[in-house]
Amino acid sequence: MEHNNTKNPLARDNAEYRNLATNSFFSFLFNYSSLFFTFIYSFLLARLFTDVVWGFLILATSYITVIVIITSLLPSGLKFALNYYIPRYLALNEKSKIKSLIRNSIIIKLLLLIPVLIISILIFMIFGDIFEITLKDKVSLLFLLSPMIFINSLNYILNAINRGFSKFNYSFIFLLLKNAIHIIPLLIYYIFDINITIETVAFIILISAGIPFILNSLFIFIMIYSIKSPKTETDSFRKDLSKAFKYGKLIGLTDLLERLSGEAQIQGIGFFESSDMVTGFKISHNYQRLSEYSKVSFQSPLLTSFTTLNTKDNYAQARIIYRTIYKITLFLLLIISGILFFSVEFTLDVVFLEDRLIYSNLLRLIVIASIFRILDLFLQTYLNAQRKVKISLILKVIYISFSLPLFFFGLIYFGVEGAIFFGLILGNIISFFIQIFTSYKFGNITLNIKKISILYFTFFISLAITILLKTYLLKDASFMFIQNSGFSLFKNLDFLSIGSFLILFILLNLTFKTVSSSDIKNFKSILKEERFFDKIMLKVLNILQKFTRD
Repeated sequence: MEHNNTKNPLARDNAEYRNLATNSFFSFLFNYSSLFFTFIYSFLLARLFTDVVWGFLILATSYITVIVIITSLLPSGLKFALNYYIPRYLALNEKSKIKSLIRNSIIIKLLLLIPVLIISILIFMIFGDIFEITLKDKVSLLFLLSPMIFINSLNYILNAINRGFSKFNYSFIFLLLKNAIHIIPLLIYYIFDINITIETVAFIILISAGIPFILNSLFIFIMIYSIKSPKTETDSFRKDLSKAFKYGKLIGLTDLLERLSGEAQIQGIGFFESSDMVTGFKISHNYQRLSEYSKVSFQSPLLTSFTTLNTKDNYAQARIIYRTIYKITLFLLLIISGILFFSVEFTLDVVFLEDRLIYSNLLRLIVIASIFRILDLFLQTYLNAQRKVKISLILKVIYISFSLPLFFFGLIYFGVEGAIFFGLILGNIISFFIQIFTSYKFGNITLNIKKISILYFTFFISLAITILLKTYLLKDASFMFIQNSGFSLFKNLDFLSIGSFLILFILLNLTFKTVSSSDIKNFKSILKEERFFDKIMLKVLNILQKFTRD
């Protein structure tokens, strides 16, 4: 029976809220820190190599990633089963089953992963001529990066275990270590103007991934060994394998299709366009993650919380959290996307050098495409927690069946910009309407379509007005002010356009009452006063709350 819990699910004394808030905080730190380090890494590579050479590294990494994606099917969806069953067993206090599941999962993965690694290296050796079509004389990158197949494939399992135990802080610590090892050597090469080969960068990538991987394995071993559990009956190897396959096979296939679709886009651009356009497309994808991570940061914490609530039959509470977090995240995503839209030239100039301003349109189009993908993440997480994994797979198959052909249609006839417009923007809009219907039909969640529509309407109105102001006034005014102030490094920072967009967007939403006082109150409940950035956000929200009402 569903519990009619009228208590605010975001109240500070709610145990699951505290768990969700803490996990989301570290997930947020992990994602945005990862992106921050990616930009530093890109900043250095942009100054150490040409776009063509950099493109070879991206293509080689893409080949390795495709193999890693394939290993996710061996067995299918194992990491998703761990994400689901560990918090479930914790809620039921079945610790013996946790240890059994983790032990058997790692054994299964190793038995299947080692042969794949050996076969992959043999393929690189035998079919080297085929790989030379896109990699030219840089096929050696495949051999240097081949151990990443083992490291990244097993890391998916280790990170799933950490998430299942709500150890999101572990992932953040290992991220810091990885990027310190990754970036410091490149920084030395750049500062002291030392020549470096792309093969050396590949070796640095390998070392920076290997050391945190070893430490993560050690920490998980200690954590599992320290679990005190009664000597009760545990599941057999076959039962754990069956359990993982039954729950995770469809989720794993869904994830496989998503990631293979992304790699197909990169390889397609490498085939139909030059390798420098691969670099531009990769830069644009990294850029849009600045907004995307505002939603991705909730994914794993929400899966953990939804699974726990569904295990305890608190379905009403799960639906309230779904609607509340979705609306808050959409509002934030649109604000961040608007800022990113008018920061394209500044980012390309400062991070990637001015000659890469030719990729400006790619970045803007990708930013627009990303705002229509937010519901996909929330819906898939909610359905997976309810074991409705077949619906998630069907949705992904439907999405890829029209978005990927649209992408290649645009790529062949209109270039990379056409591919993004047809495949990602148009494809995501079609998918968005399908997801709204699915939320209601299969998730029993009624979204406020009117307010969602107004949020998007105010975003595009604010964007259009600001573009007009920028074209005829703001861009030149920003440039003149910065030049006269002596900050030539920021000459492409159009701060007046950014400010105008923010003012217009917030005022329009206050006018249309898309953001109510209770919405802000709920959002404030996610923040904690003892955290520095949360304290700043709370002050801003307190000001906004004075102009809103329910």
